[in-house]
Amino acid sequence: MKKGIAVLFALALGVQIYAQQKIDTLMVPYDSLMDYRVSVDGYIDVEDNEYPAAFRDPATGITVHWGHDDSLIYIGMEARGKGWLAIGFGSPVMSGSNMIIGFYADDSAGVVNHVGAGRLHRPPKGNENLIEDWEIDYDDESNTVVMEFVYPLQWQGLTGTAVSGLLPEHLYDLILARNPRTISLAAKHAQKSHRVFALAPNPAAEPNKSQPENK
Repeated sequence: MKKGIAVLFALALGVQIYAQQKIDTLMVPYDSLMDYRVSVDGYIDVEDNEYPAAFRDPATGITVHWGHDDSLIYIGMEARGKGWLAIGFGSPVMSGSNMIIGFYADDSAGVVNHVGAGRLHRPPKGNENLIEDWEIDYDDESNTVVMEFVYPLQWQGLTGTAVSGLLPEHLYDLILARNPRTISLAAKHAQKSHRVFALAPNPAAEPNKSQPENK
């Protein structure tokens, strides 16, 4: 009897976790006109819906705006204060994540591509930076740093990541991190978060069920 109860409890817990995962999954909309609607200029035009979707992460205070087309993902991120902010794809922790990190101070600013390895992160081997376009800026009036970038869905030549790219209709891990006190990329985050996301399919395309090769 006890064994039967334990099995039922485990099944119920599994259903609950699955349901919670489905509820919490973030969706990146597909839009074939992303290249026309997004201007990578360090300013996010919310009124004109520059990005087709957005969410605010309460753990880090970062708002993420995003969308994708057949080959690229377009992302805008904003948070209060200066310092650095980061997003990582493919792993629930820093290790194995494909990370885009933006930093802003009065005398220095930039956006870089790093790969997480253990408790550290570093530029890709061979200095392979896949960022197509980027901009980072700071608005004094709202005390907000804004980072925008365009990145390929398939990461040709990139090594050390948990997956080799992003395909529609597959679940992927996402991490967010923030440190508003420093632009040192060696400094530990002040806030971090883990989410799950998926790319919405192109409604005009045939379903693609293949999965990027794990490394």
